[in-house]
Amino acid sequence: MRDDDRLITLLTCSGISHTGQLTTRTGTSLRCRHPVLISRHLRLTALKRPLETELQEDECLVAVDGCEECCAKKRMDMIGKTPDAYIVATREGITKRGMDEPRYDEIEGLSRAILRRVRE
Repeated sequence: MRDDDRLITLLTCSGISHTGQLTTRTGTSLRCRHPVLISRHLRLTALKRPLETELQEDECLVAVDGCEECCAKKRMDMIGKTPDAYIVATREGITKRGMDEPRYDEIEGLSRAILRRVRE
């Protein structure tokens, strides 16, 4: 990442299902491991202000949904915002498993997919 690069905000759906929790844990992990690359992690289900107020014009927005419900994408569509990158965990080989806990290998796999997209 260069000084002239935009700050990256990660928006995760963070629902209660397996894949929603996977997006939360992955976002938290990435933010901790790559704080210069990922400047903010917003969890859609834990916003303190409306999404349109939370988002900043000068940031690069990477949205991550856990499944085909596409909650984060639908919310962004409602406010007319298009993310710079969009990822769905189930399209990255993750199988939705009800209310099971996300596994380490799933967190790592989704992390790799997000980092690959961010670095493109």
